[in-house]
Amino acid sequence: MKTDKGMLSVNGLTNVDRMNTLLNRCQVNEVITSGQQADSIADLYPLGGPLSGILSVIVQKKPSAVVVVPVDMPLLTSSAINALITQGLAQQKACCYESYSLPVFIPVTDLLIDTLTVEFESDRYQQDGKGPSFRYLMNKIGCRYLPVIDSQALINTNTPQEWDNAVKFLQQRP
Repeated sequence: MKTDKGMLSVNGLTNVDRMNTLLNRCQVNEVITSGQQADSIADLYPLGGPLSGILSVIVQKKPSAVVVVPVDMPLLTSSAINALITQGLAQQKACCYESYSLPVFIPVTDLLIDTLTVEFESDRYQQDGKGPSFRYLMNKIGCRYLPVIDSQALINTNTPQEWDNAVKFLQQRP
């Protein structure tokens, strides 16, 4: 969309603010944002993508688990997030929905930290600047894929049309 999707707003709230509010209604202890915003944790590996942000948060905050949500999934619900957290905690395993990389619950383990560190320190990353994908990471650390109950909640808004449709839907909600 060639715009900072986190700063797009609906009903006076930016997507970043909306996700913070949503996460505060979930089973999370602290909401942390990675990126370039003033009160965010800066990426250790610039241009490394979302997994660089996750590693940066883990290194600085040392959480026992992380819940990762995209800012461009405006219809996401607390029940969808809490289901991942509940299953992930029960099994001590990463959890996401079938066919979706995000949102995801990830327990912080040595395997997770080592996998991300090795990838970002690799010659491949040093040469092309691309970080690993969520699919690669989930294959390395093991992930439980939950069946999708509400596919509308997992709609990603990557185009102006998708964003406009999501805004219309949100404005019609009671």
